[in-house]
Amino acid sequence: MDDLWTIGGGRKPVIALGVSGSIAAYKSAELVGKLTRAGAEVRVLMTANACRLVAPATFSTLSRHPVVDSLWDTGRWQPEHVELAELADLLVIAPATANIIGKLAHGIADDALSTFALSFDGSVIIAPAMNPRMWAHPAVVENCAILRRRGVRIVGPEPGRVACGDLEGAGRMSEPVLIGNAALAAWQLHSAPVPGQPRRRIVVTAGPTREELDPVRFLSNRSSGRMGYALAECAAAAGHQVVLISGSTELPVPAGCTMIPAVTAAEMAVAVKQEFAAADLLIMAAAVADFRPAERAGQKLRKQTGSQAPQLQLAWTEDILASLAADKRSSRTVVGFAAETEDLVANARRKLGNKKLDWLVANQVGCPGVGFDSSDNEVVVFAADGRSTAIPKAGKLEVAAKILELVMNVGNEP
Repeated sequence: MDDLWTIGGGRKPVIALGVSGSIAAYKSAELVGKLTRAGAEVRVLMTANACRLVAPATFSTLSRHPVVDSLWDTGRWQPEHVELAELADLLVIAPATANIIGKLAHGIADDALSTFALSFDGSVIIAPAMNPRMWAHPAVVENCAILRRRGVRIVGPEPGRVACGDLEGAGRMSEPVLIGNAALAAWQLHSAPVPGQPRRRIVVTAGPTREELDPVRFLSNRSSGRMGYALAECAAAAGHQVVLISGSTELPVPAGCTMIPAVTAAEMAVAVKQEFAAADLLIMAAAVADFRPAERAGQKLRKQTGSQAPQLQLAWTEDILASLAADKRSSRTVVGFAAETEDLVANARRKLGNKKLDWLVANQVGCPGVGFDSSDNEVVVFAADGRSTAIPKAGKLEVAAKILELVMNVGNEP
């Protein structure tokens, strides 16, 4: 799946996209298309070197706005880069070369993009792209450290072949879907990571588990994993250390998250218990199977004409949340999820108390347009002290941001 998160109703974000002089600039055209289809308004600023690689007309066509590529627009009383600094909600620089990274770190403003960056006081995301040896150079490493201390989020780079042919080391720009999702998550949080604030270790589970019946069949459920991935995306955007334990999905792993695959309920239980020891916050958004086949057939179960259908014997899987209750310390927050088909409030409060959770997020599945197989969700968040908060229907990224604001004040206390 390579689509971005959808943006809910209300005002759409204005994203300033800076494009600097790397051959990866061609990928930025795809990024503009994805962001605009997701509902964002994109304004592009290009360096002179970027204009030599991709024509500005490409970006103006895709964004439906003129490209800012010069400080010398004499037909306006207010320079475009200054006007845009007042309008934009977020600055994304993709690709970010070693040159522009150095300018950002040391306050150099000698072209439209670097001058805009110096006048912009909102959230900043950069996606580096360069030769792996350049990325590993002490000057670049130090410049990136400076930017991180200021709250700039760095997405990538990734290992793999770069334009010069090198295969070893990181240097390739992250894919547009990862950069775009990181940008939309930052917009939903309405804040950048706060320099100097402690990073919390957050463990998020997501997706369905699969319980094998035979080598070709399994029991599972309709969970897409999007809610858990949205929570991981928002937590990473807020600057936290995120471990994502995921069942089988087709979703891209959010930038900055450590991914641990877990196909079965038993595998997820092992991974959660291992990561729980060092976690500050556990969010169990995965749709873990409650039962599994009591025995797994070694060969494919075959249909035989005239024979009786095989009888399926089921066994309970481990209740992961209940097994963690005894190990829960006061400084650790545990959030559970409940997908209900009836009596949502009563069932949610019962699960909240029985499993000794701090919070429980419940949603009514089976309703058209929300929950499973949908990009939207509508939930009620229950607290251990009896409070409850309804989050109305919205995109799952927006719902995730509101859940995190409730359970840990993510927007204010990264």
